[in-house]
Amino acid sequence: MDEKLAVRRRILDAAAEAFAREGFAGARVERIARAAGVNKAGLYYHVGNKARLFEEVMVALFSEVADRLERAVASSDDPLRRLDALVHALAVAFEDGPARARIMLLEVARGGVNVSEKVMRQVERVFVCTAQTVRSGVEAGELLPANPFFVHMCMVGSLSLFVLSGPMRARVADMGLGRSLGIDPTVPLDEMADFLSSLFTRGLAAPPGNAEKETRP
Repeated sequence: MDEKLAVRRRILDAAAEAFAREGFAGARVERIARAAGVNKAGLYYHVGNKARLFEEVMVALFSEVADRLERAVASSDDPLRRLDALVHALAVAFEDGPARARIMLLEVARGGVNVSEKVMRQVERVFVCTAQTVRSGVEAGELLPANPFFVHMCMVGSLSLFVLSGPMRARVADMGLGRSLGIDPTVPLDEMADFLSSLFTRGLAAPPGNAEKETRP
């Protein structure tokens, strides 16, 4: 990687941490530049102003998630296996980069006012993976009719909250609370993904013979 690309990468990494921690409004360009080892002028030269910096971070985060989910969808023709693959691919994406979940929820809470059309195109790619999986499964008679958006919200919301609730779950455990209710800070994300996948695959699986009914003239 040449020096210019390396500097840009450092800036985007520092910005992602800042936006995840403080949101768009709270993040300061000066602190991002300092964390990246450049001055403010250097940051503007390599990326642009704060809005452009935020856009670049968001595009990078969501496009990477979209790439993972598209590979998951392409991994099988079976709708139930696709759903399972989607859940686990998103879980891994959040586990590999908790900033993705944090930035996403911060912007949702603020109404997405800082999210540009360029970013929304990548968000759309993420949603399309779920929508295509659900719709194709329903059309094939393999899945029960369901609103793809509801499925997507259940998947994204459950996994992102699990990732971000880690410190709070640990605090509850330190107080000696919650374990009798199933609140265990040591439970891995993969176990949550398995549980969520089972809810989808059992709850949305069409009964035997449904496929023949769907294709019967």
